[in-house]
Amino acid sequence: MPRPTLPPRLRLREYRGARVWVIKDGKKNLRTGCYEDNLKGAEEKLKEYLTDKLEPLTGKKPGTISCAEILRYYTRHRLPRIANAKNEVYLLKALERFWSEKHLIDVDRPNCRAYTSQRLTEGVSGATARRELETLRAAVNLYLEERKVVYHPSYELPEKSDARLRWLTRTEAAQLLHAARRRGNHHIARIILIGIYTGTRVGAICSLRWTASSSSGYIDLDQGVIFRKGYKERATKKRRPSIGIPARLMPHLARWRKIDGKCTHVINRFGEPIENIRKAWVNSRNDVTEIDPATGEAKHPLGSDVSPHTLRHTAASWGIQNVQNVQDLNALADYLGMTLDILLSTYGHLNPIHHNAATNAISRRPGSLFAE
Repeated sequence: MPRPTLPPRLRLREYRGARVWVIKDGKKNLRTGCYEDNLKGAEEKLKEYLTDKLEPLTGKKPGTISCAEILRYYTRHRLPRIANAKNEVYLLKALERFWSEKHLIDVDRPNCRAYTSQRLTEGVSGATARRELETLRAAVNLYLEERKVVYHPSYELPEKSDARLRWLTRTEAAQLLHAARRRGNHHIARIILIGIYTGTRVGAICSLRWTASSSSGYIDLDQGVIFRKGYKERATKKRRPSIGIPARLMPHLARWRKIDGKCTHVINRFGEPIENIRKAWVNSRNDVTEIDPATGEAKHPLGSDVSPHTLRHTAASWGIQNVQNVQDLNALADYLGMTLDILLSTYGHLNPIHHNAATNAISRRPGSLFAE
């Protein structure tokens, strides 16, 4: 008489000299990634495996599939593959408050409008509400595709807001830099200089190290190169190409390296890495003052629209204004880690050199070699 088939269960197996938990299901041994001392983690993996195995792939009706189930599925199967999952977690938490009691059949235009209204009354922007609904749409699409459920929900997202393009003049950049130094926020001063000379995103700047790293960007002063991502980090949509160190930035980096000694991170405060620059940034920005010639009163020329991301806008704006020919536009886009289309659509109005050929063609008389 054949032995009865046992349900999926946990077993310890030897793997590369260590004992690890595997899920034994018939003849299959599926690794959990948990070592012997992490039984709790292995049990969670078994629970997820049983949920996926026992959940029918077909035949589920939209009215019986809860949005909470959809969001959980997205968290388990999509989040681990996202490079920066931290921001996605915040979006999912916001979605759960409204959608967790609803079902797939409730994902429609009226409920999307209701969600947007609720989020706006809570003080978030339309752009944030749109981003959250885009995450909901991604979660639903993943579930429908992988669980083989046939349904076509409808969505209504807030309109895309115009891109904010606030960049600093050279005078404003100097004022902000001096204000940071006067207050003693030397880490902010470093961020400002690296940001305006390289256009690197602030998150990548704060993770830069002085020595080669597999998990974050680093600076090689000997080669004169800034590696904006670790040598084992995955490439993402936010491109981080390696770049040569600008001549004006090199003396600053060399001086900081001597000051830091054994400190690992380029951006540090008293030798410790920086986790949050919000308060120091706002204080430095608010320290920038000018005297109004009409009233004699001090005013703050840099408003709340001057955020750390403004440094990237500044680098791109300064760069495109100094471009001499169309070929240099490609080099600038690659240096900044963006596509040529994004560079031109966002900053092209600052120097429409890419329209020169069209301008000359329109201005030229038929049969003439030169525009008149």
